[in-house]
Amino acid sequence: MVQLLPECRLVASGRLGFSLSSDWDSHAYLLCGDSEAVLIDTGSGRDVEATADRIARSLGGRDLVAIVLTHAHVDHSGGAAALSERFGAPVYAHPVAREWLATGDEDAVGLSEARAAGVYPPDQVLRPVPLVRGIEDSITVDGLELRAHRTPGHSLDHVVYTAELDAGRAMFSGDLVFAQGRVAILDTRDTDVVRYEESIRAMNELAPDMLFPG
Repeated sequence: MVQLLPECRLVASGRLGFSLSSDWDSHAYLLCGDSEAVLIDTGSGRDVEATADRIARSLGGRDLVAIVLTHAHVDHSGGAAALSERFGAPVYAHPVAREWLATGDEDAVGLSEARAAGVYPPDQVLRPVPLVRGIEDSITVDGLELRAHRTPGHSLDHVVYTAELDAGRAMFSGDLVFAQGRVAILDTRDTDVVRYEESIRAMNELAPDMLFPG
C-alpha cells in the first residue's frame, strides 16, 4: 500500500506501475472517508487474496461500501467478483458493461482476444460478478462525492471519476490519460479515436488538480 493523500491509498499496481501486486494489475485506489471507503478498479484478479488482505489493512476499520470500475478490461475488472464477495460490496460499472460483468463475458470485455495475443497468461479468466450495478451520476462515501463521467474512446464503457478532496480536484482517469499526458490507442474493436479525443477534451475542461491514472 502507498499512501498518496490522507484520503487516498494505492492498493494494487502491476509491472507497468509500481509492482505492488500481480504483473497484470492496473492501479487500484482506495478512497477513504471517516468510516467508509470505495475502491476504484480491482486489478486482474491474479493473486487476489493478497490484494484483498492489502485492502483490508488499508481500510483501518472502515467499511468498503462500493467498488467502482473505470472499464471492464480485465486488468481493471478481473478481481471484482472476489473482492465483492470478500467485502460484501456492490460493483458499479458503465451500464453497457453491467451484463458483460454479470455473465463473465470474456469476448465482450476483450479478454479472449487479448489472451490469444499473449497479453495475458492462458489461465487468465473473468469470473462473473453477481452483485454488479450500472453506475449513474455519482456515489457518495461519508459525504465525499465521487462523480462519474462517461468517457468512451479507449473502450466503449470507459468512465472517469472525479472527487473534490482537501488537496483539490482529483481525477481517477483509468486508461483515458496516463502520467505525463500519455495515451494508449489500442487496436481493438471498441477503441474509437474520435470519441477518445472528445473525451480527453471534455475531461480537460474539468481542470483537475491531481491525476490518478489506471
